[in-house]
Amino acid sequence: MNVMQQECRYLLLVASAVMNQKKTPVLSNSLMSWRDLYQVAEANQVANLIYLGILGFGSDIEKQARTLFYKSYQKELKNVPLYRSAEEVLLWQLERHRIYFMILEGQFLRELYPQKELRRMDRIRVWVSKGELHRIDSIMRSMDYELHENREDDGILYYKIPGVYVAFYEKLRFVSKRMEKYFDSPVRMFSKVKGYRYLRCFDEEEAYLYMAGRAASEYALGRAGIRTVLDFWLYEKRHSEELDWSYINKVLKRKRLQEFSRHLLRLGNIWFGNEVCDEMEIYNAMEMYIFSRGEQGRQTSEKILPLLQDVADFYRRDREGEWQIKEKELLFPKREYMETLFPVLKKFPWLFFPCCLIRLWRIKVSRRKQLDEKKSKEDIRME
Repeated sequence: MNVMQQECRYLLLVASAVMNQKKTPVLSNSLMSWRDLYQVAEANQVANLIYLGILGFGSDIEKQARTLFYKSYQKELKNVPLYRSAEEVLLWQLERHRIYFMILEGQFLRELYPQKELRRMDRIRVWVSKGELHRIDSIMRSMDYELHENREDDGILYYKIPGVYVAFYEKLRFVSKRMEKYFDSPVRMFSKVKGYRYLRCFDEEEAYLYMAGRAASEYALGRAGIRTVLDFWLYEKRHSEELDWSYINKVLKRKRLQEFSRHLLRLGNIWFGNEVCDEMEIYNAMEMYIFSRGEQGRQTSEKILPLLQDVADFYRRDREGEWQIKEKELLFPKREYMETLFPVLKKFPWLFFPCCLIRLWRIKVSRRKQLDEKKSKEDIRME
């Protein structure tokens, strides 16, 4: 076993001990670097969880590495009330403005863990009705949030000091087009949460299918980590007796995700439930695929998740979407920008579209002049 494999296996051993509330065995006489272990844990978004597993270690752990793990845990400990308060205010604001919405990923994920701070929260994900993003922007800015660059997906991301992130989506996107179609209904069509008028939620089967779709997308894109497996495994463990498995399996089979979800749960059982399996070749390959970010174990992964072959198409759709946005911005820029070119818009906002046409005409004339000048210079050189 090489050093990298040793780090990953030991990381899983610590995570399993924490989740099962057992004592973590100390790995002595090892070439493993604790700083490297922290980097792997951070990449898998479980460094805060690992801290509890190494809490009783003495000189066996490097001081700098211990500090890094401690800071990760302390950050999440502070984030628990911070995100809870942010979510409560968000619910109140969206209800007040009569916007249909659903919390896709929020505080309920923390409830799956033995201690809330063990689940790292990097953002609250909110699904809203189409056409509401312009109202969302005003609401978020009124609460001192600012627009933030989102490098993860197509959600509109907002940030607020001292460290709360909220992402909004008008459409649920998955690598699987079939899964996108399943969740293509308007958000208002889903079940209403008791005590609210506009807040919606998935039923338990829909939540399971959403998490399966999300996990499959992250896995196919090489972004899945320990937290991906842990979230899915904990949800199934919490709700397995209440779920309608005949319905779930029927949907997953149609979406070509049944085999993958079954193997992902089995991987969770191996990692966190100490299960022994006869098909370890498959799960070793999945483990390798996850820790290498999709670079190794791909051949086996393609067999259990045909979705991997659709990744190229997913990126193509992303590029097409980006181009459409750029094209739209070229034709119809933001009002603030247009007002700097045409101050009359401040007094007569209904002139926005005519002003856009005038702007495009000016751009066309300017480009034509540049081409004529370039041609004239070339003619002079030829003479």
